[in-house]
Amino acid sequence: MGQPVMTVRRMRLGMELRRLREHAGKSQLEAAHVIDASDAKISRVESGKTGMSRLELTALLDLYEVNDETLREALVELNRNSRKRGWWQQRKDALPPKLMELIELESTAGQIFQYEANLIPGLFQTEAYARAIIGGFPTPHVPPLDEAVQVRLERQKILDSPDAPRIICVLDEAALHRQIGGPSVMAEQLRKLVAIANPPHLSIQVLPYSAGAHAGLDGPFLRFVYPAPAHMDLVLLEHKESRVFIEEEADLEAYRTAEEHLRTQALSSAETMKLISAIAADFDHA
Repeated sequence: MGQPVMTVRRMRLGMELRRLREHAGKSQLEAAHVIDASDAKISRVESGKTGMSRLELTALLDLYEVNDETLREALVELNRNSRKRGWWQQRKDALPPKLMELIELESTAGQIFQYEANLIPGLFQTEAYARAIIGGFPTPHVPPLDEAVQVRLERQKILDSPDAPRIICVLDEAALHRQIGGPSVMAEQLRKLVAIANPPHLSIQVLPYSAGAHAGLDGPFLRFVYPAPAHMDLVLLEHKESRVFIEEEADLEAYRTAEEHLRTQALSSAETMKLISAIAADFDHA
């Protein structure tokens, strides 16, 4: 079921090193001997909990007989990048670990799929909607309201980044009708969804009430996909005071299947925009 993600790049590197070690038929003890460390360190490296030097990485790649220079260089670069500090890491004294993990996941993904049942996702929220959400349901370990809102808006800059992930979002129709902040806030929020939708780079689809039973009835989820050479597929399930990361291939397949079903049952992008615009108009006249 996974573990907390502290640095996604480290996690990707660790998973790839584990794959290479197992393919080479080497034990963690053999790997540890090569870099003059304990097998516990190899375990921490492979789980993404700690980093390593370039010399240690090179020694492991030699042990695993990785002769593909393109792969070697890519993994060295990934290891180097794992030490880079994002804007969120520079504010670690103010931001809760769960939020830092989420920003890390968003900022390094190649593709994101999200199914949300009740709310407009944070990456798409207007300032007024975000303020109503955060202020209306205070939770422990959250920065002061103004700061929390600004952090949420800062996260959204990823949408305009040259390295922006491809984002596919399926929203339950209930999220469009739930009056967060009142009619005027909702009308502005829904118009923003129409404005930012840009398939296939940012696709928003609505799962209508008429869909009936569907693959998302057991709750929202996020799936993050990270590109080669250290490919990683990760599902995040969030709860009030906890979260679960799903990494095992057998478990991930169920969420890929759910994603396919949800996208099939949802309205097309064009139909979605018509529905959202109609509901926004209703809020304008409320």
